[in-house]
Amino acid sequence: MAVSWIGSLAAQTGIYGLSLWVPTLFMQVLKISPARASYLMIFCSVSAFLGRVVFSYLSDSLGRRVSGGMYGFGAAALLILSAYLRNQYLGAVSVFWLVLVITYFFADGGFAIVGPYAAEVWPARLRASGMGASYGFGGVGKIIGPLGLALIVGSSNIVKPEASVDKIVPAFLYLGAWFALAGTVYGFFGMETRGRSIEEIDSDLTAARKSSERVASNSTVVHR
Repeated sequence: MAVSWIGSLAAQTGIYGLSLWVPTLFMQVLKISPARASYLMIFCSVSAFLGRVVFSYLSDSLGRRVSGGMYGFGAAALLILSAYLRNQYLGAVSVFWLVLVITYFFADGGFAIVGPYAAEVWPARLRASGMGASYGFGGVGKIIGPLGLALIVGSSNIVKPEASVDKIVPAFLYLGAWFALAGTVYGFFGMETRGRSIEEIDSDLTAARKSSERVASNSTVVHR
């Protein structure tokens, strides 16, 4: 429960906080029009789509834990890097925009792991409610991601905040920390499910639950 809930919370906090602000930050950092910022977002969306395809493959070839770690830590590192390089250019190409395009490959593409993993780690009797609860709990991130970023940039109006490029580094550090949390949860505490059927996973979970119940029962008897 801890892995699926915290992983979902961290993933949704990071991506929703990022996606809400990036078009505005493109306008302010690159000094471009809203139409141009929307156009640049197309590349981020394409990168995100490719990320989901690649991470779907990696989750089976490398495993959920390794892929989950790559997703979280990769998104965190790239997001923070983009903030520090926001004023750099490669010729006429903004490094800020270029790094964020790659960031979306990890930050959004990693949901190819987040969603399916939340279904795999629950026993059959709890699978639907467990997956729904983990995603629902993660939905809190849709609030604290954008809201946390707004508070960091110093908005006086959290209902209708305005972004500021002056504090983009601490803001992206905040979102990066959430992605890093996702990487930590999946990479170090997740249960590896690669190459195992739902029935095999469910059998192991059931056996572990019965073993815990026996230990608890024996402890009660000894105590008495």
